[in-house]
Amino acid sequence: MAHDGRLLWLAAPDERMVAAHDPESGATEPRLTYPHEVWDVCPAEEGVWLLTAGGKLDRQIVFWSFREERETLSYGCPDGAGSGLALYDEKLWLPHRHNRKLFCIDPKSGKTNWIVRTQHETFSPAAYKNELWLIESDPGPLAHWSDPRHARHFFSRYDPARETIIERVPVPFAPRCMAPQGSHFWYAELGKNGIARQAKKRG
Repeated sequence: MAHDGRLLWLAAPDERMVAAHDPESGATEPRLTYPHEVWDVCPAEEGVWLLTAGGKLDRQIVFWSFREERETLSYGCPDGAGSGLALYDEKLWLPHRHNRKLFCIDPKSGKTNWIVRTQHETFSPAAYKNELWLIESDPGPLAHWSDPRHARHFFSRYDPARETIIERVPVPFAPRCMAPQGSHFWYAELGKNGIARQAKKRG
């Protein structure tokens, strides 16, 4: 999920499809179908970046050109990472949720520029203007064996220059994906259909 300033871009893995939703009109338009599941999408000039299945470790990054109506770049995800994809500062940001890593990737070559260790599990990164946000999840003291009621979730702003989280907005539900848009967030909740919006209240 990503917002480009006008449209909300959505990935539908089961349908192997990318759609664009206009929040003003409520209209949703399919933009492309792909041979494999599409797990995340982020818009760019002349096309979109896709996080899809089908790579060597079952995750790959693809650039789809709308002008050429085909993929023009593809490469595998490092370390099998694949918990979302964002384009920020002309770099791709790719989390490995359970290994608590955040990869910074050169879009043109697929080369890993650097790897950051994260305090919590992170996924669903999304950029809006000069901000990079992601979802943080702390499952509890026993990790995934913890009672789900002990889990904490945040919409968190990440500062790549300092390699740290600089802002956390706690949310009282388990999010599946998130995209910031100015004063609020778009999100989908785990176990529920549809998308919702929440004001960016500071935590």
